Amino acid sequence: MKTVPPETLQKSLAIYKGLVEVSCLINSITDYHTLLRQILSVAQRVIQAEAASLFLLDEDSSDLRLAIATRSDGGFDEPEIIVPKGKGIVGWVMERNEPLLIPDAYKDERFYAAADKQTGFLTRSILCAPLRSEGKNIGVLQVLNPLNKPAFEDIDLEGFSAYANLTATAIEKLRSLEIQREQDRVQRDLAIAADIQCVLLSGAIPAALCGVRFSAHSSPATEVGGDFYGVFCKGEDVIDFVMGDVSGKGIPAALLMTRSLSALPFIFAATDGPASALSEWNAKFQPAMIRGMFITAIAGRLIPSQRLLRLANAGHCQPLLVRANGEAREIEGPSFLPVGIAPGIKYEEVRLTLEPGDRFVLFTDGLSECQANESEPMFESELIQVASGPHSDPSELMNRILNAAALHRQGATARDDLSILVGGFE
Repeated sequence: MKTVPPETLQKSLAIYKGLVEVSCLINSITDYHTLLRQILSVAQRVIQAEAASLFLLDEDSSDLRLAIATRSDGGFDEPEIIVPKGKGIVGWVMERNEPLLIPDAYKDERFYAAADKQTGFLTRSILCAPLRSEGKNIGVLQVLNPLNKPAFEDIDLEGFSAYANLTATAIEKLRSLEIQREQDRVQRDLAIAADIQCVLLSGAIPAALCGVRFSAHSSPATEVGGDFYGVFCKGEDVIDFVMGDVSGKGIPAALLMTRSLSALPFIFAATDGPASALSEWNAKFQPAMIRGMFITAIAGRLIPSQRLLRLANAGHCQPLLVRANGEAREIEGPSFLPVGIAPGIKYEEVRLTLEPGDRFVLFTDGLSECQANESEPMFESELIQVASGPHSDPSELMNRILNAAALHRQGATARDDLSILVGGFE
């Protein structure tokens, strides 16, 4: 029977204890950076090496980036060292998915000496193993220079390879936890943003309006959206209103929607009608628009003493007019570029006289384009048909349209934010 030297048994036992230790780390450490430091500390201590380093794959470039390395004083460094794809010992190990023992680094043509030149460290012998998890390589772990002998040995490589496998599992577990934490944080932020939007829109229509009634609804396609509406009183006989649809969805659209609702009361107060309000809105917002964003909108003004409705359109869906007798039609008028597309846009108005019981209907394309998975969108012709017929007040007309849209969608998920604003004189 072959006798195993005591020092070999001691070495195997130390490596086994190291494997148990890193296995415990997987289940006990929940901070990613702490885990990386502990992985290197255990590797350096168990293998009895002068230094240890961990490289992770940059998925965009396929290069290896040094994530963290130990110092001789027991501390850690995170120098900006990038090893090009396939270069050096770590690149070779990464590409071939094989562990490697290098007795003399400077005699091996694969050795990437640039890292030594950058750090001032002198590499003698290397143990290097791939970090592989769920069938893919995520990086490379290496230890440098054994403390009590000139070079690493085969027994070191065997235990080190097993250690690297556990390390990969630990890293991927923590990465998954970090991703989940980030997703949870985003969901919390979205929930807060949705609450803010709800509060903004719930107060967008004043409780008491002399001689005028409004009803409104808005439902985002995701947690938050870019649709909005607002009603602003300017004296006793002037009521301004707006409906807008910010391009895109999600947080960027929600931020621009919030900014618009905050600015519009002041813009309407300083201008003499919907056309000039749109022009001023565009002048203030267009220079600061980013990533091609824009806002389609309809601005309006009601003058109760004259039964007058004034409308200006910035690339938005044409509104509907529903007379008191139930007759419905599209309000024809000029439509210009959306807010934010180009500087110096001058908008024009259309004017209508409304009788008691007449209603105007503003909506976003989430209504006109709502559809089931394989159905046609709910085009304006169908909307006109749905809106036609007697109604007692704006809320009844609005709910009739919303119910028809829900029926048309047949339970399919909404593809866009949907908002509607119905108004008219008493």
